[in-house]
Amino acid sequence: MKTEYSGIKAVLLDIEGTTTPMDFVHKTLFKFAIDHVQGFLLANYTNEKVLEILSNLKKSYEANTVSSKEPTEWTEIDLEERCKSATAYVKWLVSNDSKDSAMKELQGLIWKEGYTSGLLKGEVYPDVPEAMGRLHEEGKILAIYSSGSVLAQKLIFSTTVYGDLTQHISNFFDTGVGNKRDPESYTVIANLLDLEPNEILFLSDIMEEVQAARYSGMVSLQVIREGHSTNKDPSAMKISGLMELFS
Repeated sequence: MKTEYSGIKAVLLDIEGTTTPMDFVHKTLFKFAIDHVQGFLLANYTNEKVLEILSNLKKSYEANTVSSKEPTEWTEIDLEERCKSATAYVKWLVSNDSKDSAMKELQGLIWKEGYTSGLLKGEVYPDVPEAMGRLHEEGKILAIYSSGSVLAQKLIFSTTVYGDLTQHISNFFDTGVGNKRDPESYTVIANLLDLEPNEILFLSDIMEEVQAARYSGMVSLQVIREGHSTNKDPSAMKISGLMELFS
């Protein structure tokens, strides 16, 4: 690792746009979940976890209705109608870029089936395996923080064409620790890692996340992948690979 990061003991990585192409998340994963959500719900309706997710989706729907956000209608005449309603609501949440926890949990279960069947395989930028391996060899703690569920994170990194990359990753964090644009979330992560915030380097393509991490005391950089357009932090680094930061 470069000398300016010599005091860093842990590297915290975002996924979408940082370790993994955005197209994989939006055009492959999200589409797969949308295409399979109704069939999954009908096939797994008696599963206790699925019933819990359906109940939480209904509560989320009712909250959005009260706040006049106008989601699609929800009816529970029978099993099929309930699953159709949940499917339509999930599509509405995705179209509104929601971070709804029940939706994220449902997506994770659908993706798990996809990965298990071989229909899905995790995708990362070609430089990521080398960077993760180097950090692991140097004794750095490597952790992931994403709005996707911990299950979804593990599925991406365990099924890549480069092999199982979870062997390099010590910790996975999702929005259960808080919103990624809230500085307090990064304080929670530092405490869970048993480190001071300034001993952690956070990398993300989202300027607001980088700034939130900095506010907590973390060292943080915005990384801009080739062809990725986003709001830029003044210190943003355009990179072709993570090894530019660590070699």
